[in-house]
Amino acid sequence: MQSKTLFLLFFLVTGISNLSGQVLQIGLLAHASKALIIPSLMGYVWSCYSPSRLYLIALFFSWLGDLFLIPEGSQFFVTGIAAFWLTQIIYCRLMLKHLGEGLLRQLKKKKALLPLLLLGGYLCFMLLLMSPQLGPLQVPVSLYAATLTVTGFLGVLIALEKETKTALYLASGCLLFVISDSMIAFDAFYFKQKVFGPWVMATYIPAQFLIATFLAKKY
Repeated sequence: MQSKTLFLLFFLVTGISNLSGQVLQIGLLAHASKALIIPSLMGYVWSCYSPSRLYLIALFFSWLGDLFLIPEGSQFFVTGIAAFWLTQIIYCRLMLKHLGEGLLRQLKKKKALLPLLLLGGYLCFMLLLMSPQLGPLQVPVSLYAATLTVTGFLGVLIALEKETKTALYLASGCLLFVISDSMIAFDAFYFKQKVFGPWVMATYIPAQFLIATFLAKKY
């Protein structure tokens, strides 16, 4: 069996194990499998493509974010946000490199209008809704939310311009990332108890895989 198939199976098994651990409330299974999701994806990407060092660094920060978000506590939460913020920064840089121009130039494009209005409006809605609950975390959470929105915007813009299957995968992955982190925000700051549970990882896991199908191939 080829190494890429083994890594893909490993990625699927760790993802299913994580969701099963959450649904069945088996903490050890959920936590241990969560720590293996990104390493298995890195193995799959390495065996299939020739990814850049920068993309692998982005996955490394995602892995750190996963680890920091396992324990409870605001200190771990902020550290996890910081790690994922670096991931989003790198994702944006890679997508802008593919588009060939800076962010300001992308915002001026005609095809940018609709995704900009939708995602920008969603960002404003989320910040207005969450702002009273954020307290001292308002600055880091707002900064991360803005960067994540840019990631979603660039992913959709690439899909609109390129109209290829992998570009559509990229946009889907970026939007799933926005959805996943929105659920984390609602569970952390809006609801008194966690409502979304396994749905956070059920969107996050395919998000990372779909993004990889584009970024790992291109760079």
